[in-house]
Amino acid sequence: MDLPDLELDKLGPTRDYLHDAAKILGKLQQAFLPKSPRDWHYGLEVTLRGISTQQFELNGQPTKALIDLVQHKLRLGDQNWRLRENPPAQLFTEVGKWLTAQGIDTPVEEPQFSDGVAEFDHEQADAYAAALWWIDQQFRQLRGDLTDGVTAPILLYPHHFDLSLVLFPWDDERQVAVGWSTGDETIPEPYIYLTAYPEPPDFKKTELPAEAQWQSEGFSGAVLLYNELAKADNPAELFRHFTEPIFSTFRTTPKK
Repeated sequence: MDLPDLELDKLGPTRDYLHDAAKILGKLQQAFLPKSPRDWHYGLEVTLRGISTQQFELNGQPTKALIDLVQHKLRLGDQNWRLRENPPAQLFTEVGKWLTAQGIDTPVEEPQFSDGVAEFDHEQADAYAAALWWIDQQFRQLRGDLTDGVTAPILLYPHHFDLSLVLFPWDDERQVAVGWSTGDETIPEPYIYLTAYPEPPDFKKTELPAEAQWQSEGFSGAVLLYNELAKADNPAELFRHFTEPIFSTFRTTPKK
């Protein structure tokens, strides 16, 4: 599969729209899901159709809400709304109306929507979806290799709109994470990151591929720009060369 180029000047308005829609799903599931000790109840799931809430119960029935990136709709129960025709604030209103119609009066907190222009463009949404599904698949393959410690589910967190996978090698607060961001104030373009907490003394001595670099401004970690992946002859191999040395270090480091 060829990875699409993601140019933030073109993707930005659609990314902000999807970010706002993800915030709605996040607030919805948080109103009904029990809290997780590691805050996993904040994260959304990537599915073959798009971005979904985790399963929660409404009126005793298992329920999920979905940002359908195949048909470009937000789906909840027996209802759906076309993304292009409904600004994020209107989507939130429609979700509230649907809940009321089901006799559910549990309050859902309104998220803080993006300050800029959030508009849905089908072509840009398709490019984002293709990249999201590819990254999710790489994370799933990496997760399958992690046999020690506690591995988090692969989740998309609405606040920062990043997909992440976290390993707790010794089932305590120590952790190493890989994530994918579509760009932010620190790095204004899509990127893959690797971080550790607390950061081991020799963390930054790990050798990185030539396409990657260590980041110290804004956060501390290793960064591989998404478009370096997109133009690579073998993106999956570059992803493995970026992630495996650091995760291997944590798999083989003895507990102290």
